[in-house]
Amino acid sequence: MALATLTDADGRTAESLIRDLERLRGVPCAGCQAPLSPHAVLMSIALGFKDAPRCLPCLAEALDRDAATLRDSLAGYLRQRDCYWAAWQWANRDAGLPDNAPTSESDQRVLRTAGVVHPNGRDTSNRPRATAAWDAGSTACGELVLELRLRLEALAPGAVFQLTARDPGAPEDLPAWCRLTGHALVWQDHPTYLIQRKI
Repeated sequence: MALATLTDADGRTAESLIRDLERLRGVPCAGCQAPLSPHAVLMSIALGFKDAPRCLPCLAEALDRDAATLRDSLAGYLRQRDCYWAAWQWANRDAGLPDNAPTSESDQRVLRTAGVVHPNGRDTSNRPRATAAWDAGSTACGELVLELRLRLEALAPGAVFQLTARDPGAPEDLPAWCRLTGHALVWQDHPTYLIQRKI
């Protein structure tokens, strides 16, 4: 839907939404820290998570909903609101996708390509590639973060490091450590974590 075909109010709202999508593109998910696509940001805005945008699985978790059902409801909602639909189509063009909104299970590939579905244990199609790796085994958190800090310092800024950490506290400790140190946890599926060194 072209912005020129919208009513004045919807056109202004669509322009505002698109500015938000441009500004928030690539920000980390408030839940899992994965970089967000404009599609995920738009879904977050539609659900009232503009100040803490999330990927679709984290939105579903925050709302205690099934991700596929939430996706389908959101797709229907976005289609009904001209301003949101125009912003969705802008996000599709930005990602090099067709102007249609995924509405069924068969459209999972489109959502993955758009970065809406966060990679997890069921899908690793857009998992970042690591330039270095370390299997920390069941090393406890204190020793693990000290060694991890040294290993990350040896990498170039922006490099992705793969950590295997079997400590039961790792799923909570590593995201918190990354937030505190400025490194980005770009992918996790315990016991595997991908951490991008801060720039």
